[in-house]
Amino acid sequence: MKKLLFSVIVFIATIAIAAMAIELLKTDRMANAQYFRTRNVFQYHAENIAFDAGRGYTMTPNLNTPYNNKEFTSTVTTNKLGYRDDDASLNNPDVLMLGDSYAWGWGVDEQDGVEKQYEKQTGRKVLNMSVPGYGSIQELLTLFAWERRGPLQGKRIFVFFCANDLQDNENTSFNAFPYFVKSGNTIQLHTPDKPAFDKWQEATNKWMIHSKLAASNILAFYTIAAIKNAGNKDVYKDYQATTNRLNGAEAFIYVAENLAAIQTQQQVQVTIIYIPPFSYYASGQQDVSYKLVADVCNKLHFRFADLTPVLGINDYYPLDKHWNAGAHRKAAQFLARY
Repeated sequence: MKKLLFSVIVFIATIAIAAMAIELLKTDRMANAQYFRTRNVFQYHAENIAFDAGRGYTMTPNLNTPYNNKEFTSTVTTNKLGYRDDDASLNNPDVLMLGDSYAWGWGVDEQDGVEKQYEKQTGRKVLNMSVPGYGSIQELLTLFAWERRGPLQGKRIFVFFCANDLQDNENTSFNAFPYFVKSGNTIQLHTPDKPAFDKWQEATNKWMIHSKLAASNILAFYTIAAIKNAGNKDVYKDYQATTNRLNGAEAFIYVAENLAAIQTQQQVQVTIIYIPPFSYYASGQQDVSYKLVADVCNKLHFRFADLTPVLGINDYYPLDKHWNAGAHRKAAQFLARY
């Protein structure tokens, strides 16, 4: 009995020592992988979003909920249409902001976001229509939805672009999101359905690791991740292949062509705002999407607002890789001058 007890104690002590050693030797890459899969993702919570037959999902109207992660605490409120803005901004705004989690204000309170900071500096009324997880296709569909409410003439349209938009443009997981399909000489929009949306929500919930121990201990993280990986697909990589689907860059170009038509027909001003990824400031290597966006803006006569020289590595959360409040302020100042 004493030998068994001694063996158990030695085993537990060995595991504890190994866990501490691995934690001390944890690399940045390991820490990023751990955070990425244990973090709180806003759009993965069923109460925060609602199915939309065009865009896949929209945010729940009239939200007032905390949104926190390891590097930040914030509160998210939405207006009666589900945008992260007040109801007053719905009444004939001067500027429409379209984007994903960066422009939406991931990790900051609404008043610290680029939209409200821009409003303060210019006096223009802005509606922030950005939604975390959106790609270029969903942003265009959001603009179309707004156009049905009234004309766009005279407005400024800010479209924020981040490199992950290209990945989001070709995300066909469970057919839960819109994507473009080439059929002969035409391009058709494939729209999502509710069963696919429900399946996507179920898959994301199973794939993420909801464990405080895994979030704080790297050995626990890898142990639980290995178990999860055995029975779940990677929701970020294991997309369903679709025949004749436009890839991310092709979809962005097609969206841009639609925006160019709106710019001409509706007499609006379109500005594409390029958001450099955190990796640029860490490595000095420009993402391939930069040239794509710059060329599209030049060809289609959009204003190209490049934030690359405006921001720096300290304007991003080191783990989360989203903007902090300082980056939002800098971006708003740049756009106000621009």
